[in-house]
Amino acid sequence: MSIYFLDFEASSLLPGSFPIEVAWVDENGQGESYLIRPAPGWLDEARGNPGWSRESEAVHGVSLATLIAEGKPHEHVAVRAVKVLAAENVLVCSDMPISDVRWMRTLLEAADIGTPVTILDVAQVYVRACFPLLRLLPPVGEVSRPKAERRVRGLASEIIANAENQESLRPRVQHRALPDAESLWRTWRAIGDEARRRAIVPG
Repeated sequence: MSIYFLDFEASSLLPGSFPIEVAWVDENGQGESYLIRPAPGWLDEARGNPGWSRESEAVHGVSLATLIAEGKPHEHVAVRAVKVLAAENVLVCSDMPISDVRWMRTLLEAADIGTPVTILDVAQVYVRACFPLLRLLPPVGEVSRPKAERRVRGLASEIIANAENQESLRPRVQHRALPDAESLWRTWRAIGDEARRRAIVPG
């Protein structure tokens, strides 16, 4: 199973918003990032589309002129996203799955691509990174097992919270797709490293 950490930036947070940038990072920290040139109709205010949000532009720092001039055609980005993220045995996650699912759907529909990309909450992947802690549990059926399970769950929560806190203190570019996706990857890696360290049973 391959894991990808995904992030979108969008034109606004209102209904009818469209994706302007997408990035994903694999388990090895290798990433891809694309500015997305608006598809026909995405800026059609006559259809009730809120179009471009100056407030959102102030957050991500990408102007509409830059997007139109430097963005990749939406079809190109959609095809690449499906090739990588909809492949067999791939797990895609983000920290805003509800929004990212909507923006992925908007991108694929504009390119007339029916292949879905499933996006999970990154919290599920963080929990999976704690699986080495299961080595601390006694065999199933032992009297001490329930108490040990509670201790391991608490330890996993502690490790995840600490990794997220440490990442939040790290100086980095905010609200751009690739740095945000890399942040999720670094957090996941830190969780896994600490879980493996804490799971070592003294010989």
